Amino acid sequence: MKARYSVFHNPPQQGEEPENTGIHARLVEQNRIGIDLIAKQISQFSSFSAGDVKGLLTAFQEQLALHLSCGDIVELEGLGRFSVSVKNAPATREKEVTPSKVKFGKVVFRCSKELKRQLEGMSFERSGEGSRLKTRPEAKRKARILAYLENHHTILTSTCRTLNNCSKYLALKDLKELQEEGKILLLGPRNIAQYTAVKDK
Repeated sequence: MKARYSVFHNPPQQGEEPENTGIHARLVEQNRIGIDLIAKQISQFSSFSAGDVKGLLTAFQEQLALHLSCGDIVELEGLGRFSVSVKNAPATREKEVTPSKVKFGKVVFRCSKELKRQLEGMSFERSGEGSRLKTRPEAKRKARILAYLENHHTILTSTCRTLNNCSKYLALKDLKELQEEGKILLLGPRNIAQYTAVKDK
């Protein structure tokens, strides 16, 4: 199976129009693969049942979290290296960086050379979706978002991208401007943002 890509405009720099930027390829139509499917697929090529594999993967996740929470680096031969980064509130003196001020930052994964070599032979094909370079005018994009919200309670940024065949940058720009115009409201934090229409009084 080939990975599907589409072509997008590069994010514009300050003062630059989106249509005047370069272009780049980006993967689209990506499936989210969960532990149940992975366990089932492994069981088909081994003597382990899907339940055994899922139990093993769950136990591995717990051990990985345990070691990372202790500040360890977990290296899996052929896969890569896991570690965590930390962050702290702004400080100017060493004594201000106390244990209570240091927080978890993010999980860092560094891919192994072996895995990179396996992926160098990836096959690609152009997505059957329409060109992402042919962006609708701003007014039409916003109108389609509002029309969608007439029949749905909320809309996601990803839905806007699909609806208007545009980049994440343009989808966020349209949503922000519709907010400023008082036509939609933001629900929830930015990382899981949903938007809803403002009802006429």
